[in-house]
Amino acid sequence: MVNERLKQLQNKFKDYQRFIGALLILASYLWLGAMINTFIRPSNDGPVLLILAFLSVVLGIGLAFKQKQIKQEIEEER
Repeated sequence: MVNERLKQLQNKFKDYQRFIGALLILASYLWLGAMINTFIRPSNDGPVLLILAFLSVVLGIGLAFKQKQIKQEIEEER
């Protein structure tokens, strides 16, 4: 039973890690799109993309804190 709980926590930790990476990649694409739409080819979409990029980074930071809690739970289980 403890091994199952530990395995679930480890899988959850890996899932969070992958999702945080995907969010950071998404944020970088959104930021690049915002810079292109703001400076290179001006359009009205730049500020929206900047907000989405910022929200993606904030969500990634929140998930990183949650991942840290999961890591602490894993250490307690061992």
